[in-house]
Amino acid sequence: MQQATFNVGTGDEIAARVADDARADGGRRMILLDPRYVTIKRRVRGMKMHLSVPIENYLGVVIACENQPEGALYRISLAHRDPELCVTLKETRDRPRSLDAWRRWAAFFAMPRLVERDAGEWETVALPPLGAKAGASAFPRRHTPLAKRRPRRRSRCKAAISATRPSVFRGEREIICYE
Repeated sequence: MQQATFNVGTGDEIAARVADDARADGGRRMILLDPRYVTIKRRVRGMKMHLSVPIENYLGVVIACENQPEGALYRISLAHRDPELCVTLKETRDRPRSLDAWRRWAAFFAMPRLVERDAGEWETVALPPLGAKAGASAFPRRHTPLAKRRPRRRSRCKAAISATRPSVFRGEREIICYE
């Protein structure tokens, strides 16, 4: 595969690049990335192919470390059960940049972050989201200016739904016996 990297876009931008493909004519394919789907365009034996794969079909964003004589190589890719549909997003030797890119791509696709332990074996990693500080809670703070705008009780409690309805008898007379 060609080792060009994508840049994580902001908003609904589409990232694109050309990658090597052994089965395609000319050994090239075009990959278009969108937060909702991945499109692979290539030509095989003179026939144009456009594969549009929904992002839900991918397993997650994987980071793998490969030890080489020059140093560790970190590869970030979009993992799929079919190896032909896996997409390499970035390769770098810089560990902090690779971890940052790994989190950004996972956020871009809203996919889980995975770590490759062995070839084809991935493990889900639970890390704090981008911009989160250590020990920071995910809930809004009580003493913020916005906290005064909404009732606190309603924001904390869910509405109770009664499973059984009380029986109501209309037009009936009550019989009372005092014996």
